[in-house]
Amino acid sequence: MNSNLLKRIASAVVLLPLLILIIFKAPFFLIKFLVLIVAILSLREWNELFSLPKAYLWCSILLYFGLFWQNFPLNLFLFFIFLIFSFSFHLSRFQAEVFARQFFPFFFGLSYVYFSLSCLTGIISDFSREHLFYLLMVVFANDTGAYFAGKTWGKTPFFASISPRKTWEGFWGGIGLSFLVGYLVNLKFSLFDVRTYFLVTFFVALSGTLGDLLESAVKRSVGKKDSGALIPGHGGILDRIDGLLLAGPIGYLILKLLS
Repeated sequence: MNSNLLKRIASAVVLLPLLILIIFKAPFFLIKFLVLIVAILSLREWNELFSLPKAYLWCSILLYFGLFWQNFPLNLFLFFIFLIFSFSFHLSRFQAEVFARQFFPFFFGLSYVYFSLSCLTGIISDFSREHLFYLLMVVFANDTGAYFAGKTWGKTPFFASISPRKTWEGFWGGIGLSFLVGYLVNLKFSLFDVRTYFLVTFFVALSGTLGDLLESAVKRSVGKKDSGALIPGHGGILDRIDGLLLAGPIGYLILKLLS
């Protein structure tokens, strides 16, 4: 067993029980505050990936602090208004190179991180903590299953141009473990009927895989292996929650449609 795998296991043993405790026992304002911290740390890593000016990061932090306390989806509406004004201001001093290298990555990262993590608190507001726990467990199971199945049986490349280590065997291993963990969590909390369980689990797991591929594509485009080194064995915050950033909005949308 290599040292990196040991670090991944040790991190999971420490962080998973803490995460469960926070989801079910922490007051909602504390959960929102922790999500805010994760959002800021994620955006910091995003800015470092693209070597963006510090002014962009401080502007984002001030915006996040102001909007995360608004109720969902009002915060998203206000955020959209900010993006319009920000884009309009940039147009008045438009420079093609600056737009391509700085503003566009900033614009996309700011929107992607904020919108995705806002949907997680939206799930608690509109549904329940058990629904959020279900979504997190499915995403994490997909990531874990893909990692171990890929390490054990992986032979057939899966989007090798984006990430050479990903394989179809890993993909199906992740989907399989997602269904197993989703079934056990649903058995415990009785959240969905059988049909809904299959729909939610499949689309959340699939979007988790696509979110992972999206971050891999971003890192490959800037020539970096990890987004950071905050979590031993995993890399940065973005490396840990990449699947969740896409699965969160997809899961929230599916729950809304099915409700």
